[in-house]
Amino acid sequence: MHGYQRNTVDVDVLIRADDSDAVRETLEIEGFVWDKRKKEFRADDGIAIQFLLAGDRAGLASEVMLPDPRDAKVTTTIEDLPVLTLAKLIESKIACGMGNLRRTHKDYADVVELIVCNRLNSSFARYLHKSLRTTYRELVLMSRG
Repeated sequence: MHGYQRNTVDVDVLIRADDSDAVRETLEIEGFVWDKRKKEFRADDGIAIQFLLAGDRAGLASEVMLPDPRDAKVTTTIEDLPVLTLAKLIESKIACGMGNLRRTHKDYADVVELIVCNRLNSSFARYLHKSLRTTYRELVLMSRG
């Protein structure tokens, strides 16, 4: 939604813990089936929906917490859908990738593509959590190669 399109096998939905039962009921009514082993909902066509809970850590040992989706400062509307702002998306991707080698390459590659597509530079770091700014600036340098 922020200018970088990639194939993905799932949809991450950021919700408040208080809303999880209502979201779960809605998905079940719409025909999605809970896969307990993978901790996700699946549609008949194979699309997976995973919940991210506001207030949870964005990464294993991260100082960054996933934001409250009701906070107007962290969301924007693109194509009539509420999504994280570019800064919050990049912040979440970097935080999720830190300390988890299985996620690092995918999430950091996504950030590099977002940097390129949105013509971001090092000064964009000021919008990110202070613990992520150095990593972001390193990714900006890598994106120039």
